[in-house]
Amino acid sequence: MMSVSKYAYVYARIRARMSELLDERRLRELVDARREDFLSSLMDTAYKEKLTKAAVVAVDARSIEKALKEELIDQYLMAIKSTKGVIRAVFAELLRRLEVKNLKAVIRAKAVEIGGTKTGTTEATMFFPVEEYFKRRISRLTELDSVESVINQLENPYGRVLEEALPEYEKSKRILVIENALDGELFGAIWSRIERLNGEDKEIVRKIVGTEFDLANLMTLLRCKSEGIAEEEMRKYFLPHVYAFDYDADAVKDSISAENVSAAIQLMPASAYKEVLTGALSSYDAENVGLRSTTPQAIVKGVSLVPFENALRNQFFETIKKTLRGYPINIGTTIGFLYLKEIEISNLCTIAVCKENEIPAEETMKIITQTFF
Repeated sequence: MMSVSKYAYVYARIRARMSELLDERRLRELVDARREDFLSSLMDTAYKEKLTKAAVVAVDARSIEKALKEELIDQYLMAIKSTKGVIRAVFAELLRRLEVKNLKAVIRAKAVEIGGTKTGTTEATMFFPVEEYFKRRISRLTELDSVESVINQLENPYGRVLEEALPEYEKSKRILVIENALDGELFGAIWSRIERLNGEDKEIVRKIVGTEFDLANLMTLLRCKSEGIAEEEMRKYFLPHVYAFDYDADAVKDSISAENVSAAIQLMPASAYKEVLTGALSSYDAENVGLRSTTPQAIVKGVSLVPFENALRNQFFETIKKTLRGYPINIGTTIGFLYLKEIEISNLCTIAVCKENEIPAEETMKIITQTFF
């Protein structure tokens, strides 16, 4: 295990920043603020310096998102620069998650077809500013006109894995094929870094990141059920790294073979995951009235899985909260902080978009993750 003395520098910096995370009262104040008061209220937080530097003077969601995402990258770079060796390598791979999110945004945009013409939504997507660190110019791919052309221009490690996935994508036109290939490469690299850690550090990171892998596999299961993807094909999309949700276990087979989303959840073995997904079923049913069929032969594309995504994100936060209990001087405190910061910034970006579009506070509260202790 990395000695406490080697954690002292990064731990001191993290503890100082932990106190700046928004509590329940401040988050609710931001959600409840009038549109014209939102920016001044946001300025009364730790993000003031970044917002001021970005010259944000109005409730402009894009400008706010740009400034906040720059702040998130700064925090990751602080953790990377404050550590060494295998610990630093873990943080660098975790940062690469954000580069993969950028690439997914490009590919999703290129896959959208309206009226037979390829169109993109990447102009509306504010990328995480990681290009200076990784030296890969993902943003330039927005100028290309198809998924295939994007893949052909990609550097490794993404180029190699997506070239292998391209024939299957061209056959099915399922963006899930591409996203699964990206997640498989990324999560495999993260897992490899974790395996090089020692003792307690390994167990802590396996729990946090392993839970994230479980949630990715659970959403793959639900997504496949909503799109009517057969069990045999579905299993190709599961990540090979599992923590508490083992899709090969006998107890999970009935869930994977279920006819639809609701049945898949109800047939899961008893676990915290089943509990939170069952709790989201009523919201899922309410959102998809008229869109969803209970028979696999009549599954309608476009079913919203957002209630389950939100429920699982909150479950992930509970894992982080347990890791941070007592603020131990180990790798878990730093990773927990970075994930909390990422969730908080995602929440603030969501609130900014809601303010810009005059969405009521109660509707906004339904789509943000509760990140306070």
